[in-house]
Amino acid sequence: MNFKTAILSTLLLALASTANAGTISFGSESGNSSSDFNGEMEFLGTTELNPGFATNLVAPNSPTTAASSSTTYDVDPLTLWIAAIAGSSWVSNTATAGPGCNDDAECQLNGFYYYETTFSAATGKYDVTLDIMADDTAEVLLNGVVVIPFGSIGSDSYCSDGQPNCASIDMVSFIANLSGSNTLEIIDAQTGGGPEGVDYTATFTSTEPSSMTPEPSSIVLMCTGLLGLALLAFRKAKPFDVALNM
Repeated sequence: MNFKTAILSTLLLALASTANAGTISFGSESGNSSSDFNGEMEFLGTTELNPGFATNLVAPNSPTTAASSSTTYDVDPLTLWIAAIAGSSWVSNTATAGPGCNDDAECQLNGFYYYETTFSAATGKYDVTLDIMADDTAEVLLNGVVVIPFGSIGSDSYCSDGQPNCASIDMVSFIANLSGSNTLEIIDAQTGGGPEGVDYTATFTSTEPSSMTPEPSSIVLMCTGLLGLALLAFRKAKPFDVALNM
């Protein structure tokens, strides 16, 4: 392999790996981790519904009652909730949530239920696409800013109703400035004294590919390639040095 071929191969591999850093995609999963990119939802706590919630849902920015456990659980939608969005799961703060709950001990009380996940992003502008479902309805915040407001409460027949009760919102797109660690928060409003749950997928695509920050794997790849080129150059130069010293 000559120098030009080696250099070109190293750069092409590095650029291909770097380009993958421009899109961040994940969907709701059960768990309690705040690790980047995995989408696992943490349960933060609850707040009572505001007076007049039937016509105007207003949730505080943070729960007034902290969660005793931040773990969330997968919810089986059975026949009463529509299937989860591809690449995600219905999740809730209790393992007995969902259409299978049959009494007050298993079903959640009325109130606002707060869920959050975190992810990392290189500094820049991103085209954001969100697909959100919730029972009964939900508000979505990105880094503390409301990007999807509460929908109508509907008839409270779970998500078999579709909109507005399920708050299924397809292909909501907007531009957002992201940097470092970011939070996606979903505040679910339960108004009918039954099971509550949330489901979503999110895709963040950089609109500034020239300013992408290489992933760690890209940096390792580039360093490995450059080290190989240095060794190759040393081997080619060594016979010439020996000839001069004779």
